[in-house]
Amino acid sequence: MEARNPEPDGGRRFPESETPLMASSPKIRGADGWRRVLLNRTYVITITGIFVFALFSFAVERFLTAENLLNTLRQMAVLGILSVGMTFLFVVGEIDISIGSIYGFLTVIMGILVGRRGWNPWLGMLTVVGLGALIGANTGLIVTKIGIPSFVVTLAELVAYRSAALLASGERPSVAEGVGSFYVASGGYLGSMVPWLIVWMAVILVLGGLVLAKTKFGYHVFATGGDSEAARNWGIDIRRTKLLCFVLMGALCGLSGALLFGWLQVAAPITGTGLEFSVIAAVILGGTALQGGRGSIYGSLVGAIIIAMLSSGLVLLGLSQQWKDVATGGLILFAATLDWLVRKVGLRHAPAMAGD
Repeated sequence: MEARNPEPDGGRRFPESETPLMASSPKIRGADGWRRVLLNRTYVITITGIFVFALFSFAVERFLTAENLLNTLRQMAVLGILSVGMTFLFVVGEIDISIGSIYGFLTVIMGILVGRRGWNPWLGMLTVVGLGALIGANTGLIVTKIGIPSFVVTLAELVAYRSAALLASGERPSVAEGVGSFYVASGGYLGSMVPWLIVWMAVILVLGGLVLAKTKFGYHVFATGGDSEAARNWGIDIRRTKLLCFVLMGALCGLSGALLFGWLQVAAPITGTGLEFSVIAAVILGGTALQGGRGSIYGSLVGAIIIAMLSSGLVLLGLSQQWKDVATGGLILFAATLDWLVRKVGLRHAPAMAGD
């Protein structure tokens, strides 16, 4: 699904996956095909995903089995859901590095409410989703009203909510019996093959993609991240837009935590440790700009799939989790280098565009 990057100052609008270099210049229309592919982030991330899939398919005998592929998708469900919220934040020009701790904290709260206090799990899920939205709103208010950079605010929350999870849980896990419709709808299967977690992820991805690409709010998100001053001059409430993106991120942390608890029937206080780096890696790898104003849910989805394939493939090869982290770091560097190259080439051809 292709998102558009609107420019509130009346300039041209280009598909998110394209740079201005590809838009209209006659010189570029005659450029080599490989250059067109290089400058189209949708093509690049898709080709990268196909390459990683083919590599592990040939290198690992069990990688192509239906069981492994379904397990890989199931394990990436949380990553995929959280990448939707992070994409909105990146596009609006903000970041949240505390999501792993918030996700773990909300999973612990879900475990306490359902596993220890006997709440109905559906009510527990609604509660942690609402609590997550409140946490996101608090973060957004600090960033937009006080003016503290989101990196600093969420760095503090990264530590605070990890400690809060340990304190709330008493440093021990909460366990549920796992009986009832909630556990079927979170940890079971639709029919006999498709895990419900994948269905949840697909719904969130589709809704997130439609909102970002097709709605007025999505337009405001792109406009705010692309040029906040111009967006303000056009009457867009940039504070409200950023606040809502933080609320969305917090709510998705609550939803993911509830679904994880329904799948595993256990909530450990260390849940989500380091998850924020995988989510950020997926979004950056998907072509979303760190400086804001550009991104797509499709790109983040493919980025999440690549991260999940790396984890699954390297484990099947007998390598440790540390090798997955090394590979993820390498992919982030690759994506950042590619983004720098695209912007450099685009700036080089800016005079040609101006003359069109």
